Amino acid sequence: MADGPAEAARPLVVVGAALGPGRWFADRLTDGARPTVLVDTPAAAGALRDRDDGTTLVAVLEEDGGFTRFGDGSRIAPGPARTVIVAVPVAAMPDVLRRLAPVAGPATEVVLVTSTMTATLDAARPLLPGRPLWGVHLLFDPNLTAVDGQSVYVAGDREAPAWLDAVVTGSGAVLRTGTAEEHDAAMASVQATTHRALVAFADAVTRSEVDLQALWTLRTPLFDSLFGLTARALDPRQQAQVVAAQTAAGRVAGERLADALHDLDGDDFERSLTRVRDRISGAMFEELQASAAAGIQAAQARRRDISRRRRDGRLVGLRRVGAGGPVRVGRIVDVTPTRVELAELLVGPPGRAALLDGPGLENAQRLGVGVTVRTRSFGLGHIELLPEAELAAVLDEQLAFLGRDVRFLVPESVAGSGVARVVAQFAGLRDVRLVDEVVRTGQRSVVVHVGIRADRDVEATIEAVRQEVAAAYRWPVGVARTVANDVFDVAYLGPAGTFSEAAALQCATSIGLQAGNLLARSAFPEVLASLRPGTIAVLPISSSASGLVRRAVDALLAHPGPVVASGVVDVAVRFDAYAAAPGSLESFRGAPVYSHPQGLAQCTRFIARWGLQPVETDSTAGALERALGSDVPALALGGADLATGDLRVLEREVDDLSGSITRFLVLGVPGEFAPQRDGSDPTLRSVRVGARAEDVLPLLATGGAAFAELLTDAAGRFLLISSASGAEEPPGTRLLGTLPWSPRTPVVRVTPS
Repeated sequence: MADGPAEAARPLVVVGAALGPGRWFADRLTDGARPTVLVDTPAAAGALRDRDDGTTLVAVLEEDGGFTRFGDGSRIAPGPARTVIVAVPVAAMPDVLRRLAPVAGPATEVVLVTSTMTATLDAARPLLPGRPLWGVHLLFDPNLTAVDGQSVYVAGDREAPAWLDAVVTGSGAVLRTGTAEEHDAAMASVQATTHRALVAFADAVTRSEVDLQALWTLRTPLFDSLFGLTARALDPRQQAQVVAAQTAAGRVAGERLADALHDLDGDDFERSLTRVRDRISGAMFEELQASAAAGIQAAQARRRDISRRRRDGRLVGLRRVGAGGPVRVGRIVDVTPTRVELAELLVGPPGRAALLDGPGLENAQRLGVGVTVRTRSFGLGHIELLPEAELAAVLDEQLAFLGRDVRFLVPESVAGSGVARVVAQFAGLRDVRLVDEVVRTGQRSVVVHVGIRADRDVEATIEAVRQEVAAAYRWPVGVARTVANDVFDVAYLGPAGTFSEAAALQCATSIGLQAGNLLARSAFPEVLASLRPGTIAVLPISSSASGLVRRAVDALLAHPGPVVASGVVDVAVRFDAYAAAPGSLESFRGAPVYSHPQGLAQCTRFIARWGLQPVETDSTAGALERALGSDVPALALGGADLATGDLRVLEREVDDLSGSITRFLVLGVPGEFAPQRDGSDPTLRSVRVGARAEDVLPLLATGGAAFAELLTDAAGRFLLISSASGAEEPPGTRLLGTLPWSPRTPVVRVTPS
């Protein structure tokens, strides 16, 4: 509505705004811009407290016609209202209208919500002489959330105001107009006869000698629907309206019902069925049949849906029909003809609650929430199921979120803020923020804080988030020269499930190997012995956390056959601690811990913290087998996601330095790899290994500028990567050729505590 400033300042007053038709109008007309006063009794006005924002006021109508603000008790003098909507019982209407006279000016539009229009309008005219009056009847339950296709009847001295047409049609309903007399004549059948027939039916049923519970248990769909409708006529909240309809037209309705029953007694019942049916046209009868079928289905739909949820065991939310109050969340354990039993699983205060189910039980103990499941009973007709989307919103609002700092390893070029954005999109997380990021050559360690919803498995969620980040920011699969001949197999240090297998898979991808077989070997010499035309291999050579892989250097120096390297594969490495026996880490203090030497070297702090006894194995997979078959409590250190039914994770990320990388050499026999066509590639390096550190000096004395990396171990073994070439090869060293190399794995030494 387009109003001038003075007109816009005149308030809207809704009396009876807390419930029913008054609430329906209040919800649709209160926009926070136009001054509005929502009025109800002191007992009911509390339901409107949250609507009082200064523009919209919540008040109580006093005996002298004044308004008292509900929140602070101050007096309100709104002045002449533009519109007054009165939605109170018919019996209270005259008294309310008398008290409203001060705010109902000569131009005030007065709308009276009533089911007895003639009597109501006739009583109102002397009390509000000269004011434009309309009677309005909502021909539907005002508690419905959707009213599409429903009708609103309007009768009055003038054409219905435009704002009333707008609010009705804007809600999806249909505005129907006519005279008050036409409305009341129809209501004599639509309401008075219906109410009287339903009350009489309920009276007859409850007089039966059969127990009412037995009747309900053995009900038919028709009885179910009709007896259910009697509750509408008997509802105390509707009693005033029902009585008013009977006062206006009850006598006529009673006479019609008496005549109908008399005719049924005098006729053959089959003839009576035909006689009554013939009065209804064919088209209308078909429409009635369709409406009845829909009504019966709706009456049984709630029980059907609730029974289905009990059968499938899904989590549900229950709330009272047409009322506020808490939502109860749990699993349905029993459904009777009249009751629903719910095992209530959502417990605790809003924002700190836990779900006593699955992983939520463990989280409840962390939160200090009681873990006793209580069963609640509800009347079947008084509750409804929450839609899935609303249930999810309730869980988000009520459940606690457990804070964790999660570390991710990503390529150096990826910003930590980008990782946080990917994490924030994961379902069940809140309060996602970047905590820390550290850049090392070729890689970035990012720490992101997350709040994990208390019904989720915390550790499983963290792993799923890590996989999501890994999928978003994939590492390069490796750098290698192209193969000159067909390659069918890639050998690696087995068994399956090791970091070497991951490297073999990346190697196969990097050289475009479509149908290769991965050949697991039990030791490094066996990996090198597998080299032949058509078979290449991957061998770990260095770790950014523990340095040179000594067993690989020994195997390369001892290998009797020719071998060349064509490139590298980098694998991100993380170690978790696994055990077969149940118990806390404290129960494993001093126990043996199995892993390959590099794994043990990368987890020295964890080993020292629990006084563990390190035992070397050929691989991480072998370490898991040793721990599983141990006669005494033992631990194994291996990669992520290796837990089985027999092995469980005791602690994740036990590395001294989170986010380490192991570099693997891609090896083959001479002639297996094509020569580098572009000799100016700045990443080309010659790669040598040796047994004695003193042999390095002659290799560095090239006489010109060169770039070199040197990695040694305590025994003197070394790996030399140099841009220089042509130096003589001292005894005890081995030149593996020239290959693309980037400084991706700086060694960071960690002193055991």
